[in-house]
Amino acid sequence: MRRLMLLVSVATFVPQSARPQATLASRVASAPDGLIRMQYDSRTGVCGNGRDVIAFRHSYSSRNMQSYGHWSDAKCVVGPLRVTLTVTNGQVAQMQAQVGGTWPSASAHVTDLGTVPARDAAAVIFSLIPRLETSSETRRGRLLLPAVLADEAPVTAPLLALARDNARRDDTRRDAIHWLGTLGDESVVPALVAFAKRGGSLERDDGRGDEGLASSAVAALSSIEGGGGIPALVDLSRAESVGTRRNAVFWLGQSGDPRAIRTLHTVIENSGEDMRVRVHAIFSLSNSDETPAAQFDYLRSIYARLDDDRLKEAIFQGMAQDREKGGSWLLAVASDAKEPTALRRKAVFWAGQRDGTATADIVKVYKTADSRDMREHTIFVLSQRNDDAATDALIDIAKTDSDSHMRSKALFWLAQKHDGRVSKLLTDILVK
Repeated sequence: MRRLMLLVSVATFVPQSARPQATLASRVASAPDGLIRMQYDSRTGVCGNGRDVIAFRHSYSSRNMQSYGHWSDAKCVVGPLRVTLTVTNGQVAQMQAQVGGTWPSASAHVTDLGTVPARDAAAVIFSLIPRLETSSETRRGRLLLPAVLADEAPVTAPLLALARDNARRDDTRRDAIHWLGTLGDESVVPALVAFAKRGGSLERDDGRGDEGLASSAVAALSSIEGGGGIPALVDLSRAESVGTRRNAVFWLGQSGDPRAIRTLHTVIENSGEDMRVRVHAIFSLSNSDETPAAQFDYLRSIYARLDDDRLKEAIFQGMAQDREKGGSWLLAVASDAKEPTALRRKAVFWAGQRDGTATADIVKVYKTADSRDMREHTIFVLSQRNDDAATDALIDIAKTDSDSHMRSKALFWLAQKHDGRVSKLLTDILVK
């Protein structure tokens, strides 16, 4: 009997370290009011400034903004995710995240959970989304970051659930769709296409409801690694809805994929396509982060064959992005007497919008213009430039031009500038 009691005693005594640990979710749920801190590994490529900036691939988030696209910041360094949860009245009411750095000073009680498994942390944060998104203190655009950026965390299923949940905020659902494209593979394409086809209105796309979800889904397709969403985008560029086609051609242009570029050429040259879609295709082709020089050459080559001035103006706007040949080509069109005056006016305007266009070349357009309308418009273009050479040119016109109307126009625009030389000129004119 004594031996049996000893065996029972030994069997029931289990060292604390050998007992099953409480789950991370239960540790969070049982924490008192104050702050909960936990740290865990982030995905490869995640970086931050140790405070409010967090970045990953083409996504960049800071205290006041959320953006998608190319960016660079030398101060963005890799590190773990540090998440702070604020507990009020026994409920998690707020969440803040940072990458790297050190914990900020705290004025409230801190429950430090230490370093936790990244997958467990992501699961806990996903479970908190419905509560956190109702808090006015939780910044929109950053709600999903601590979950989706957790190292090796499975995210496809919870993101799809959030995107499909009509009870969630629109911005939460759009962010979920965005991250499906950023972190997903070709397996998420059917779901994204289904969202994309729910929209398509050009008049009601205010970023909310089905239209907002549709736009986000089209963008997400362009983000799938390895171009896995490009075939679906090509199909959407032929969809029945004009709005869907317009969204598709824009994101095709941002992808830089050869299949996408071929599709854009077809859209641009298709006289049966809606004009809004064709114009948007030109805009996208010429306004991606790194439009190849060959595409600017292509747009210039089709200019004479285009059947609508709206398309030609879209090319003018695109040439403002061409740092090599865009300015000289625009000025050549502006100086071509065979071109309609309306197009020449637009060409010189977009030439003036380029930082690389020399003011002296715009002045040449003014001096060789064969109509008062063109000369007057060129004065306006000069007035919109902030360099001293443009002000000097306007002063010269105001003082010496033989046409009193042009002198008057130059004076009008000079009067809008805060420049000592202009003040002296106006004083001299008044004295005389």
